[in-house]
Amino acid sequence: MKKVKLNKPYKTIDEQIEILKKRKIVISRKRFARKVLTYENYYYVINGYKEPFIDSTNGEDVYKKGTSFNEIVALYTFDRRIREILMPELLRVEHSIKAKIIDVFSKHHGEDHTQYLRVESFNAHDFNNFKRTNKLIFDLLKLIDKQQKTHNAVQHYMEKYGSVPLWVLSKVMTFGKINSFYACMNKDDKNEVAEAFGLDPVHFKSLVDYMAVFRNKCAHGERIYCHVKDQKRPSPIKELPIHDRLDVPKNDKGYKYGTKDILALLISMKYFLQADRYCKLIKKIDYALNYKLARRIHTIPCDDIRKVMGLVNDWQRIGKTEL
Repeated sequence: MKKVKLNKPYKTIDEQIEILKKRKIVISRKRFARKVLTYENYYYVINGYKEPFIDSTNGEDVYKKGTSFNEIVALYTFDRRIREILMPELLRVEHSIKAKIIDVFSKHHGEDHTQYLRVESFNAHDFNNFKRTNKLIFDLLKLIDKQQKTHNAVQHYMEKYGSVPLWVLSKVMTFGKINSFYACMNKDDKNEVAEAFGLDPVHFKSLVDYMAVFRNKCAHGERIYCHVKDQKRPSPIKELPIHDRLDVPKNDKGYKYGTKDILALLISMKYFLQADRYCKLIKKIDYALNYKLARRIHTIPCDDIRKVMGLVNDWQRIGKTEL
């Protein structure tokens, strides 16, 4: 296949500003625009957040009349703020999930990795599960071999005891690897973990998978407010009783909101955060959306952003709605 060269020649900051002006974007403060494009990058700001302000793309972008550079920056800043609000809480959720998996698994299978990292400790009753379990065990043994040379705790346990407890090994396991670990656990162990959060294993795995995607997107500075539009193959969370309690509107395909968007993330996190922390999280997002952003965009209605996030109607009552 013949490779096609990208026709995107380098542009200076001033040339980038001139392009924006030609596309009828209002730039009231050139110094501010130059500063933003210098430190934040044209691709991240403009290409990443222009879509709601585009009127048509016939040949080149045509922006809605009155669109300003400041509005696009406001949306970019809002998205970054949402990531900053979510990230510490997602890390707290990750820690909570790890702690419960470690507690349940270690209780039933011990603390010596030469014993618990055996096929018999997991669900390997059919060929696919057997393959998945063996891959997990191989990966974790390789991880121990690597980390015992660099990680103090792993090194200490290997030198003193000749084995590494799961609560130590988990320190060098990613959220994704912990999630894979859960997927390989025995049915009874899975049930015990999920029930601790008021869920069954299927819904537990669905919510954890969903949160893991956002945890990684927040960590890498990726766009999240329009997550539902960014997914080529969306992996929605399973429907839950709280969807009905929140009166989420439906269509012939199911719930219109709350399965593939930011609302779905907030529903997921509700199962894993303490009530007081969760209510503070909701208030912070509400303030960022309905006060900060709403006051800074004028060309488009803020409802356009609320809808793509799934934060419509009185979504804020999620903080006080029972699961």
